[in-house]
Amino acid sequence: MRRLIVILVVLSLALVAAGCGSKSSSSSSSSQSTTATTASTGKTHLAKTKFVVHAGLAFGAFHRYIYKPFKEGKFSGGLTHHKLAVVKAAAAAAFAYHETKLALKDARSSKVLSKALAPLLALQTKLGSLRDGLKHGKADTSTIDAANGDTTAVNAAGSQAGQPVHDLPTPQLGH
Repeated sequence: MRRLIVILVVLSLALVAAGCGSKSSSSSSSSQSTTATTASTGKTHLAKTKFVVHAGLAFGAFHRYIYKPFKEGKFSGGLTHHKLAVVKAAAAAAFAYHETKLALKDARSSKVLSKALAPLLALQTKLGSLRDGLKHGKADTSTIDAANGDTTAVNAAGSQAGQPVHDLPTPQLGH
């Protein structure tokens, strides 16, 4: 547990340090149009790297706490087993939704990752639906399967852009 906290702190510090930097401006009209373009889309430093991290965390949480238990039938087991799996899945869906939102921000600020926007938006919508359903104790099987397909589509789009996304380990819930 202590090792996980240290890793998260180091990762957070690295992301904050990556966001720090100097900006220079010139008075030429071409730099002004570039500045206006980046202001409207939002410039993110190390967008591709952050995209891979956030999408990987979202995929890892989704696969570990939602898709795998769904395939193992844990959402339909006995009441105690079922409730624990649903609570974990609801927390994972909320976490994955948040990480997908951050990955979307990073993808929007990178021309290379623009192909990943559509499947990432679809995944975010499905994760939001899953989160809301799981909060009420209901796991929608078609949404879980569709979200898994969206993770594959995002990974394919990221791979085409040279940024393949792999599931990243997430902390254990309730073990």
